[in-house]
Amino acid sequence: MITVRNHLVKNELVENIKTSKIEQENSFFSKKELSDIHIVSEKIRVVDKNIFIVLLPQKDTLYMNQDFHDKNKFWVHYKKYEILKLTAPVGYIIKN
Repeated sequence: MITVRNHLVKNELVENIKTSKIEQENSFFSKKELSDIHIVSEKIRVVDKNIFIVLLPQKDTLYMNQDFHDKNKFWVHYKKYEILKLTAPVGYIIKN
């Protein structure tokens, strides 16, 4: 059930990325990188640092955390689906 939901969320998120301007702080991710989201069921281990990317004009926000083991891997959370500031990740992206 979670996987199905995350696939639906991923599809909407990728569509928003493709059609909006992106505002980033302290990071630079291309639309191609942000759109290449992998859905997995593996356990998430992240460092204590969030990267925020705001999609414009929708004002939805991505929260990305860097993986402990792979510095080029970022776990993606989508603010639109946040509940009480806790979210299940949509998946991860690999920074080229």
